[in-house]
Amino acid sequence: MPLSLVVWIHLVAAITFIGGLMYLHLVLRPVLQSQGSEIESYDVLRKAGQRFRTMTWMSLIALILTGAFNMLSEGGSARIETEWGVVLMLKLFLFAIAFGLVLIHDFVLDPYASSSQQSVKPQVVMSNIRRAVFVQQMILVLSLTILFVATYLSTM
Repeated sequence: MPLSLVVWIHLVAAITFIGGLMYLHLVLRPVLQSQGSEIESYDVLRKAGQRFRTMTWMSLIALILTGAFNMLSEGGSARIETEWGVVLMLKLFLFAIAFGLVLIHDFVLDPYASSSQQSVKPQVVMSNIRRAVFVQQMILVLSLTILFVATYLSTM
């Protein structure tokens, strides 16, 4: 597979992941919060989140596969001892943290579980949602930081 195609897939996956998170936090959530009650807003966000979850995992898998391919095609361990390698390790470390937060968000907090699974008190549901929103914000901040590190890496 040509390296330019792999890089293109990597960029599209990153754009999809970061763009989707930004849309949820900067557009959809504020509009829904200004329109109605928290429970009604949560239902719409839950449906949007369920649909975006599939895209999130497809993007993350594409990022891992294409990132590994890109790293191996860049010269492998020969460049790890350089400044470029140090910055790459920082990028990989930040990605590992973001990936861990996505795992926690999707499999521990699970804010997009169907209503039948969350037939507990609304206060408990809303508390769980607030924690999930905080984790989403941390993922977004880390993703943007990774983007800036990758930009710096490409200039080296």
